[in-house]
Amino acid sequence: MLQRILLPSVISFLIVIFLTGFSPAQESREDILEDASVLTLQSALARGIQYNLDLQVEELNIPISEENLIVEKAEFDPAIEMGISSMEERTPTASAFSSEDFDLYRETGGDIGIRKKFRFGLESQMSFKTSRSMNNSSVDALRPQYRNVLLLDFTQPLLKNFGTEVNTANLRMSQNLVQQTASEYMDRAQRIGEEIELVYYDLAEAQAVFRYRIESRELARDLLQGNREKFKAGVVPITEVQQAETSVASRDEEVILARQQMEIVANRLRDLLGIRPESPLYKEPFVTENIPGTDQTFPDFVQTLATALEKRPDIQRQHMQIANQDIKLEYYDNQRLPRLDLEATLGANGLSGPDRPTSFADFSASSTQVGSYEDSLSRMSDADGYEWYAGLRLSYPWGNRAAEARYRRAGLEKRQAVYGLKRLQETIEKECKNSLVTVKRSLERVSVAERFEELARTTLKQEMERFKEGLSDTFRVLDFQDDLIGAHIRKTEALVDFNQGLANLYRAIGINLERFNIIAATSQKKLIDAEEQ
Repeated sequence: MLQRILLPSVISFLIVIFLTGFSPAQESREDILEDASVLTLQSALARGIQYNLDLQVEELNIPISEENLIVEKAEFDPAIEMGISSMEERTPTASAFSSEDFDLYRETGGDIGIRKKFRFGLESQMSFKTSRSMNNSSVDALRPQYRNVLLLDFTQPLLKNFGTEVNTANLRMSQNLVQQTASEYMDRAQRIGEEIELVYYDLAEAQAVFRYRIESRELARDLLQGNREKFKAGVVPITEVQQAETSVASRDEEVILARQQMEIVANRLRDLLGIRPESPLYKEPFVTENIPGTDQTFPDFVQTLATALEKRPDIQRQHMQIANQDIKLEYYDNQRLPRLDLEATLGANGLSGPDRPTSFADFSASSTQVGSYEDSLSRMSDADGYEWYAGLRLSYPWGNRAAEARYRRAGLEKRQAVYGLKRLQETIEKECKNSLVTVKRSLERVSVAERFEELARTTLKQEMERFKEGLSDTFRVLDFQDDLIGAHIRKTEALVDFNQGLANLYRAIGINLERFNIIAATSQKKLIDAEEQ
């Protein structure tokens, strides 16, 4: 009889010992957060702005736009042209004044000139040409001949392409594009900053959940240890031990899952911060700061929207887009006019060469232009020979359909840009409203979660007192432990949602980096430089 009573108890005890001794070993370093270095949110944002590869790609658009601006400015740079040449021509002749069967002509010369387009539309060119020529003409009294010519050519549009505003349209649009690119960089920096802040708080939440899961498991282990002692004393049945053992195993899994989530989020943050294999933070664990509380202030909707419409870089970029469309519309309006150009040419030339007397029918003569090469230059400077030309040239396409179509297209594109601005303003208003809703409702959730947490703590404490007196069981205690841990996690989630709502709000306003005294210096500098140009 005694044997039948003791045998099941001994077997149950051996089962408990077996399960305890051969349960899967936990990692020896589950306190991985204890010795980890602290990464502050401000440090994370500063590092992300500096090392994030997506942002570095965006930043390169700034110098690219500046090079495009230089290209447009170079259109008004003077250009030097020069050349040298040599030629010979041998042409059969039937002239009765020629003693030979061929006319021979050789010339060696060069030219140099400078041309420039002015911003008000004038196109000018000054050129100097010099040559030395020889021929076998029987009537030319100079051999060789030195000829020098100085020319000034001007073309001034009077209707189409007239005026500084028209001729600098591309230049002004390129200047605006530099500012647009800087605004795009700032917008990208703010959005990456927002993403970093959101993931940072995700990591803070994951680390907090990991700690709570460890705390939950330790509560189950303490309960298991107490149940074992009570079982040895014959106070509780083996089912109480088995219930606690099952809970410990379940909470072991929850710890592993929480750690998995924490490591995944940490890797996301490393990617955003540009933490690469050579960085100490690549393999070493790090922890976030304590999650900020609910004592943070934030602006109301009116102030939020007013600041956003003033400071958001994307709305500044859209204003620049409309300004560019205005420039295009003005330019294409001018292109509808007829092309009427005033053309003018002024020139001076000089001629000289060694004397070669000619004779014809017992009559001989010499040239009055006998002299050296220097004499040709002197006669040119004295304008012994000159030329001038002035005229008007009119050009107008039949129907002018292309110019009219371009003007209408520019008008439609401006309407698109205006609609885009209005849509962006609506989007900003929606983002501000939704962010404020998230912040305010998260505050309410934190308040409720704190009450629930306090109630869960009190209830668990009372249930543990009843358990010690034998008035409760393991199942109920474990259930109340789960309620307390769940209350901790719910409060953490609400607090994280509150801080993430603030991150969304300040990004929607356009001051999320400024809030942490972080300025995307490259973008600001380029924006200022573009405004000065």
